[in-house]
Amino acid sequence: MFRSRRRAIVFAQADHARLAGTLALAWRDRPPALPFGSFVRGVADHDRGYGEHDDDEIGAVDSERWVGIQRRGFTPRGDDPVVDLVAALHVRRLLSSQDDDYERAAFAEVDALLPSLLDAAGVTAEAAEAADRITNVCDRIAFLFCFEEPGEGEVHGFAYALDGLGGITIDPWPLALSRLLGLVTAYEADGYPSRLAPVVTPFDARPREEPGS
Repeated sequence: MFRSRRRAIVFAQADHARLAGTLALAWRDRPPALPFGSFVRGVADHDRGYGEHDDDEIGAVDSERWVGIQRRGFTPRGDDPVVDLVAALHVRRLLSSQDDDYERAAFAEVDALLPSLLDAAGVTAEAAEAADRITNVCDRIAFLFCFEEPGEGEVHGFAYALDGLGGITIDPWPLALSRLLGLVTAYEADGYPSRLAPVVTPFDARPREEPGS
């Protein structure tokens, strides 16, 4: 889970992932050559190893436990092979730094699993990699959003900036809508996760304005 740096609330990994899925649902810049509904569900479920109301705080989980969570994420569930593929590609990317023995072992496992996931999904490696780049963009934005502090970054040619108050800009603009508004559920930090007190948090994503416009 993510602990806000602005107020006493937390965002579960599942709600962070649903924000990423909302961005993916509106994505129209070179859309992935995967069944679109399954792709969006995969992005919305890319952190599925955590469950619904996790209390594994970002930056405070030891490597062995974190890798165990990622194993749960990339293990195929069989409901939809495209969802399994999208989730596994995301986890493979996270593990690619191979910082310790736990990560190296898990990376080897998901890497060996990839050919069977591609076959089951019926897509090429190139199409899967292109889809994962979109997942990466959506995930990076959703990740930063949950800390509720200003920040910016760039990935795969897309620059993004967040004001920490719900505002998001992306350049170049990749979404079908001229502006994307929505809500993310957070929870009061006090008592979480045994006490779930929802805090509805709006977001407002739009193209970056040019100077002087």
